[in-house]
Formats: sequence, C-alpha cells, structure tokens
Amino acid sequence: MPTCPPLSVLSDDALDWQVLLHSGNATAADRARYQRWCRLSPAHAEAATEAEALWRDLGHTPTAQATPLTPRRWRRLSALAASLVLCMAGYGAWQQLPAWRADYHTSVGQRQSLTLADGSRVTLNSASALSVVYSDHERKVVLEAGEALFETVADPRPFVVQASGAAVTGNAAVFSVRRVSGGDQVLLAEGQAQVDGQALQPAADARTRTAWQRGKLIFNGKPLGQVLAELERYQHGRIVIPDSQLAALEVSGVFDLDDPHALLRTLEQRYGLKVTYLPFLAVVY
Repeated sequence: MPTCPPLSVLSDDALDWQVLLHSGNATAADRARYQRWCRLSPAHAEAATEAEALWRDLGHTPTAQATPLTPRRWRRLSALAASLVLCMAGYGAWQQLPAWRADYHTSVGQRQSLTLADGSRVTLNSASALSVVYSDHERKVVLEAGEALFETVADPRPFVVQASGAAVTGNAAVFSVRRVSGGDQVLLAEGQAQVDGQALQPAADARTRTAWQRGKLIFNGKPLGQVLAELERYQHGRIVIPDSQLAALEVSGVFDLDDPHALLRTLEQRYGLKVTYLPFLAVVY
C-alpha cells in the first residue's frame, strides 16, 4: 500500500488547489479532479478542509471575519504569508533584471523624467527601464520594461521605440508605449506616429490615459478588477479580487499616485468594500 505524503506536503498541495479553484480559470474537470483528490485519504480531506478555511480567513467571504482563528490555523496562515513574501521577493528580483542592464530605470511606484541628447523628453512610469541607442542615422531607444511617454523633437533622424514587438516611430510627436503580456500598447496623444509603418490616430482620451505622468490615475466607469490591476503596478505585492461579480463593479474617480495605498482606502469607503492585508498581498471582497 502506498504511503500517504506528510500533512505539510498535502497542505501545500491543498493551497495550490485553492489558488486554482478561485483563479477564475478553473474548469468543471478541475473541480472534479479536486473532489477526487480530497477523497484519496482522510489526510487529504483534512488538508482540503484546512486550506478552504485558510482561504476564507484571507477575506474571500464576509463571514470570514467572524470566524475565530485557532492557534494551528494562525500558524498556517502566518506560514502562508511568509511564503508569499519569499515568492514576491524572488519575483521582484526577477522583474528588476531588465533595469540592471538599462541606461535608465525606475523602481515600483517611482516616476522619472529625462531629456535625451537631441532634446526629446521621456517620462518613465513605475517599474520601467529604458536604453538609448542613438546613432548618426537613427534615434533608437529600447523600452526594456514597463511604460514610457515620449515627447520627441523634430530631427532628420527617425525616432524609433523598440519594445517587445513592433517598432514605433514618431517625429515631433507625443506618444506612450507600454509593454504588456502578449505585445505592446501604443497611445498617440499629439502629432504623427506609426507602428511598423501603419499610421496611428490620436486617442480622444489620451490625456486621461497618460495622467500617470502628472501623478494621477483617472477612471470613468471602469471595472473594479481593471482598476485594481492598474493600481497593482504602483505598489509592491498583489491585489486579489476573487469575486467576478464584484470585479465588474464600475468605478469612477481621480486618485493620487503619490499615495497608492490611499486609493484602496478610498475604494473601501466609497464602495463599501473590505480589504484584508497580508505581507505583499491585499484581498478585496
């Protein structure tokens, strides 16, 4: 008869299951596999019950606040928080790799403006990195990470921004480029710019979408999940909202980037939300 894994291993596996089941990506097959996993042994069932209780203790249900923490569950919750700290520290170090090799970079929550040799101005957003590769024939910059707003001056040499995908060219123009998973987001505010030769049109809401350079975040009827994802860029750690219905709540307002934690407090007060804080993790419900 095979030996059952230690409870500590099963507890970690059970927490992994909770992350999957509450990620919004779990399928019916995943839930069925989880039920089969729970029935493998009494130890599996115990680990599952404990993990489900810990998940509630993170604030995923309003009734969790009324559930007392036993010493054992408190130790497990503390251990989970410590594990999250280590994971985020490792992730943060990995995130900073592009910055270590870039000419200019910002840390999380920091913004920086700089003037290049030709007089063009660049504003780097939070956790961004930029390298400059000027030559006699081309004014090229490489956006290694994050987002930057470019205010380019007229010059016989083309101004080219290379990010994760296509090259963006703009002369005497104001535009932003942001690296995102699966490609780049390019926003033209003034002048003329092209992406791989395709002309861009100035965005009507460019001033609102580039308000970060002025230290503001502006939202008008945006889903709460999208707002929290944007806020997460300006502070260390993760912001989790497991309720898909709540994530769809429309949010409007102007928020100060110099105090990103105040944004969560404002959302709590204005929309009746609750937030449970752990090291490098905030759970909104």
